[in-house]
Amino acid sequence: MSTITIEVDEKHISFVKTLLEHLKGVKNVTIQEEDSPYNPDFVKSVQEGREQYKRGECTTISTEDLWK
Repeated sequence: MSTITIEVDEKHISFVKTLLEHLKGVKNVTIQEEDSPYNPDFVKSVQEGREQYKRGECTTISTEDLWK
């Protein structure tokens, strides 16, 4: 038996896990996620800010008016 290590972006983990589970001869699919070096509260606030931006809930300032 051999072990293969695959590095996958977080957004593709579910797809790769499903793919591997459907291959014949593949057993014991486990996912080991690395701990983020960032504070979870900080990550959450950044993600919330991105969602607000996508919904248009933001204020835009032109660069010409930035220092006025």
